[in-house]
Amino acid sequence: MEVPTWVLPGNPLPLSDDFERYPVGAVLTGVAPERYGLLAKEKATFTVVEALDPKNAITRAVRLAPFGGALLTTGAGNWTDYQARFDVQSLGNAYWGSAGLLARVFLDPAGTQGLEFRFGRDGIELTKVLGEQRRVVAKRPELKEVGEAFVMDKLWHRFEVLARSTGEVRFRMDGRELLAWQDPDFRQGGLGFGVHDPNLVLYLDNLEVTPLSEPSKAP
Repeated sequence: MEVPTWVLPGNPLPLSDDFERYPVGAVLTGVAPERYGLLAKEKATFTVVEALDPKNAITRAVRLAPFGGALLTTGAGNWTDYQARFDVQSLGNAYWGSAGLLARVFLDPAGTQGLEFRFGRDGIELTKVLGEQRRVVAKRPELKEVGEAFVMDKLWHRFEVLARSTGEVRFRMDGRELLAWQDPDFRQGGLGFGVHDPNLVLYLDNLEVTPLSEPSKAP
């Protein structure tokens, strides 16, 4: 099975995409390779689907399926000091206890390093990835109920990721800060989105990535 070797598409900031321009059923990395890449150990196809928005109107979104932990990516190796906002809806079809959303920040062009947030039924945890090594560096198990609600309520939630050249990263949902981290090593790179569960399906919509201009706030 042929696996893509490219990870980050190298697109510049800013980025704004509601996915309405793409035909239903299209593979996003195929119709917009200048904006989206793929990090995967096996074949993965993130497709454009019809979805119901918060007002129950038909819109288009990207279907994030497990694919062995594959990530849909955007950005370049020199991305830094940015804020990413995006909407995510779970279809509620999770069976694994730790099911949830994956979001990797400071993803390098080779796909070998980054800070990976996992948010879902086990609360939230942050894993530092370096090649074959993975180490959990922060976690908040007290957010299990919040993560469970996100996975099972089948509602749209607004996420926000901040990443700075100081190594600071922050992860928020619906305006609530879930985790903040200051990393001594990783300070730049793109973004990746995926799913942690062999059955869970998430929809991704209204992606916006903009440069940060305001000064950093103390953790």
